Amino acid sequence: MAKPDYLRWGIAGIGAGASNLLQGFGRNPHVKVTAAADIRADALETFGREWGVETFSSVEALAESPNVDVVWVATPNHLHAPHVIAAAERGKHVMISKPMALTIEECEAMNEAAERNGVKLLCGHSQGQLAPIVKMAELVESGQYGKLGMVHSWNYTDWIYRPRMPYELDEQYGGGVVFRQSPHHIDIVRAIAGGMVKSVRAQVMVLDPKRPAPGAFTAYLEFVDGTPATIIYNGYGHFYTSEITFGRARIVGNVKTHTTPEEEAKMKEAERYSAAGSPPPEAAESGPRHTAFGLTIASCADADIRQSPDGLWVYTREGKTEIPIPKELTRGEAEFEEMYQVVVNGHRPVHDGRWGEATHEVTVAIMQSAREGREIMMSHQVAVRH
Repeated sequence: MAKPDYLRWGIAGIGAGASNLLQGFGRNPHVKVTAAADIRADALETFGREWGVETFSSVEALAESPNVDVVWVATPNHLHAPHVIAAAERGKHVMISKPMALTIEECEAMNEAAERNGVKLLCGHSQGQLAPIVKMAELVESGQYGKLGMVHSWNYTDWIYRPRMPYELDEQYGGGVVFRQSPHHIDIVRAIAGGMVKSVRAQVMVLDPKRPAPGAFTAYLEFVDGTPATIIYNGYGHFYTSEITFGRARIVGNVKTHTTPEEEAKMKEAERYSAAGSPPPEAAESGPRHTAFGLTIASCADADIRQSPDGLWVYTREGKTEIPIPKELTRGEAEFEEMYQVVVNGHRPVHDGRWGEATHEVTVAIMQSAREGREIMMSHQVAVRH
């Protein structure tokens, strides 16, 4: 039997996260959007008309479609586990947006459902799959610059003051920057340092009682070989990391103290796929240069390596050089391609459900360490696979 040229994807949840993937869906030759599900009938009707796809009011109904091979679950965080399991039980491969779930027990159930039904479960969207981070990890693993000494990944943004739905600011539903942003940092440092985190010690901050969710965190990770890493995220918008990375202007969220819940809901709706269609893609996604999730530095015995707008900067005793890396992928394309190669060509997955569970174990440990004031030991880690 001839191998298919593409996989047919159904999108579960056409909110802001899914809207950011549409540019990649339109570019990758190995993916075709054939279905979508959402509870907002007007947005769903517009999506179906503009993309020429089937539409469904539930993830379960979408996963029953014979015209879908893979379901990308981009629903709210607290629904990830039931929606992934529903798709797996109906024989669909699944891509799950970060964070994988709310608890390790949910991650286990999701992996077991995929394994029991013989389908592939992969995890995305992760900034750890950006081309410069992948190259940085390759350089570290090669030993070209000597032994890895430490890794740091820091990001300062305005996350807490961007338009949010109530559940996005409710920790019980996976709200706040730990659940929603730490998976990026964790995937980045795990990819560079080999994957196997031994322990986590962290603090989590809520600095504005009017936005009742974790808005910042600092975490110290130690890998099994002793390599240390720090991951820091601050979403309060006073400083923006891009000022010292790519020289971009300061960006501040547009939710003010006098914004009403109704006004904020309208602002949020403008970022999602709605009856008016898709919002414009993020400017950084459509430009010719790379984006960066803050500042990441890998320090080896003979060099420090960090991202540049065009690839990587390498600092040695001889000076600073740049390794150019063509920008070939928009958001989501790395995940599309990995799923295609795994399903169609039998490649071994890197970012599978077990990798995602290991990343989520660190996310959960950040919250637990901050709550209990102690170091948390890991027990679900997996090494980087090639």
